[in-house]
Formats: sequence, C-alpha cells, structure tokens
Amino acid sequence: MKLKHLSPLLLSFPIVCIAGGGHLVDERSKIAFDYDTVSSEVAQNELVECQQLATSTQSNVQDTTKGSGARGAAKGAAKGATVMAIAGESGSDGAKVGAAVGVVKGRRDSKKATQQAMANNEQQYATVLRNCMVDKKYVALN
Repeated sequence: MKLKHLSPLLLSFPIVCIAGGGHLVDERSKIAFDYDTVSSEVAQNELVECQQLATSTQSNVQDTTKGSGARGAAKGAAKGATVMAIAGESGSDGAKVGAAVGVVKGRRDSKKATQQAMANNEQQYATVLRNCMVDKKYVALN
C-alpha cells in the first residue's frame, strides 16, 4: 500500500540515462569507428575534433605541371643533340626530336609527382584520424 504513495514521488525525479553505442564513418577516409561508452553527440564532436587535427597535418600540394613541358623539352633537346653528335650527325634534328619527347615525359613525370603527393596526404590524414580516434577509445573497424 505504501507503494502507491511512492509512485508519484518517483515519477517527479527525472531518470538520467546516457545512451551509448553506435558507429561513425569518416566520409573522407571511409574509416568506420565503433563506440559504446558515449552518446552519439559526443562521438560526433570527437570525430570532428580528430578530423580537424588530421586536416591540419596536410601539406600543400601544388600543381607542378606548369613549366614541366619546357623543362622536359630542354632536357630532351640536350640529350637528343648529344646522341646525334656522338653518331656524327647534325645535333639540331636530334635536339628537335629530343625536345618533343622531353615535353611529353616532363608533363607525365610532373603529373605523377602531383598525384603521389596527393595520395601521401590522404594516407597521412587517415593515419592521424585513426590514431586520434583510437586514442579516444574508439574502435576502428577497417
């Protein structure tokens, strides 16, 4: 009978329950994290914090293709002229062919270097993000 008198009293006190558990996915690196001790709001805030830290480690990747054709042409022309001179022929034809090949090679090498620098940046971002989240007790799923 005394329980009837306690019921209204119990209902007047709010019950605090922290819902924990879930997963997050970083859209840039596609790394998924699992958590079970914090709310989704806290987890999202900590992910944003780690994303900002990871982004701050990025180096500027500049497009190095500008002028790469001219540099390649100069190198190719010098090589072509040298080869032709060794063969005992006029160096100007060899220089022209070498310059044409050098333009293509210079641009290709420059583009490859830019792509490699961008890939290195993305790998570094993923590593820093993963380490930051693991340090905060999240489990990286991939």
